[in-house]
Amino acid sequence: MKKRTNIALIVFLASLLLPFNVEAKKKPAWVKQRPNDPTYYIGIAMVPKQGSAVEYRQAARGAALKQMSSEIKVNISSNSVLRKIETDYQYKESYESKLQASVEQTLEGYEVLTWENRKEYWVMTRLSKEKYARARQMKLDKAKMMAGSYLADAQKAIDNYDAYSALNYLAKGAISLKNHLEEDLTYKTVDGTYNVGTRIFGTIQDVFRRIELEPVQSNYQIQFSKKLEVPIGVNASFVGRNGEKRPLQGFPLKYQFTKGEGTLSSQSKTNMDGYTSVSITRLISKRKMQEITASFDFSNIAETETDEEVMRLLQIFFPQKQMPTVGIVIEVLKSKAYLISEEKVFGDLDDKGAFTGMLKTELNENFFTFTNNMDEADFVVKIASNFVSGDERKGQGYSVFTVFADFTISIKDLTSKTEIFTDNLTGIRGMRPGNFEYALKDSRIKLITEFKKKIEPRLEQVDM
Repeated sequence: MKKRTNIALIVFLASLLLPFNVEAKKKPAWVKQRPNDPTYYIGIAMVPKQGSAVEYRQAARGAALKQMSSEIKVNISSNSVLRKIETDYQYKESYESKLQASVEQTLEGYEVLTWENRKEYWVMTRLSKEKYARARQMKLDKAKMMAGSYLADAQKAIDNYDAYSALNYLAKGAISLKNHLEEDLTYKTVDGTYNVGTRIFGTIQDVFRRIELEPVQSNYQIQFSKKLEVPIGVNASFVGRNGEKRPLQGFPLKYQFTKGEGTLSSQSKTNMDGYTSVSITRLISKRKMQEITASFDFSNIAETETDEEVMRLLQIFFPQKQMPTVGIVIEVLKSKAYLISEEKVFGDLDDKGAFTGMLKTELNENFFTFTNNMDEADFVVKIASNFVSGDERKGQGYSVFTVFADFTISIKDLTSKTEIFTDNLTGIRGMRPGNFEYALKDSRIKLITEFKKKIEPRLEQVDM
């Protein structure tokens, strides 16, 4: 009986060990030791079997792919666009940093092997180096062929004096190369061998050089007003390969204030005669010399693209500093005004009028040109200021003096004989130790500050 019990115990213990022994026999060699096969890229990962099966399986495969992709070294060819053309350094740096990450995203055709026990889940991915190189070369050849086709279309558009279509074809050519900027883009055709990336870049520059922008008027003198309708026109032409110049039709131009500030009407493309224009509908800045620049409207290129990386790539191929541009000078002529002023200081009229001088300078810089002849004036500006001494507050060894200021301004339109503006400031307080003169200076500074803050914004809304 005892012998039979011992046999049963041995059989039971053996049954407990059997799964482990079977598992050990089934464990593949790649789990025990990483394979050393120079013809393959290999990635191996193990994750604990925690969470759902989907989660740990995805995590293991992702880790194996990441390891495998790290074996694929990305080298920048000496014939690459990044080496050949003058690119933005930050873009080049960010592109290079993303190259390795992009390898993992483009991997395809790899094999997947798995093994698991009760606690671990293992994945091995491997990809034939020859297969990877062949697939990569096929993608590169396809990209170069597409870019070459777009380049040929662009050349035809140039021959037809259609710069806008040419630039759009060139943009599409650049986009087709976006995943291969680090590679040798040498392209062989029946017409010869060339680098398609640098050829596209050079052709864009050539198109820009052939575009001539000429303003209808290079200098405008405009009376400052809040309500304007001043047309600013530009004629665009394109110089062909044989030197013949023709009007550039359907070419988008962007007008903007590059000095000063104002509001322009909607932008437009050139008509059949190569002419386009916008109107100044409002001047905001009051500086005397301003400038409007008309330049190629880059936003029209590949306007359906929403990918920020693609748009950044296009900005590399279409450098802002090389785009056709022309400047138009705007000289602002301010309305003439006659000034009537009264300034009282401590009950007496002040003939020198220190505050009046400060205010006149401010008005002259921003709103009017003052004249001493009322017959020449468009407006009469009346200002009155009154500075009243307050009290003296004594402290230990010093006194603080107070001065209060009041101010009024009115503007009359001499053409309509009507008052178009009036405003005032009251109770502006200046305080300084020492004497009332110091407090007076402080009150003037505070008064002109309040004028700029509270009255000037209202003056800017008046049509003068």
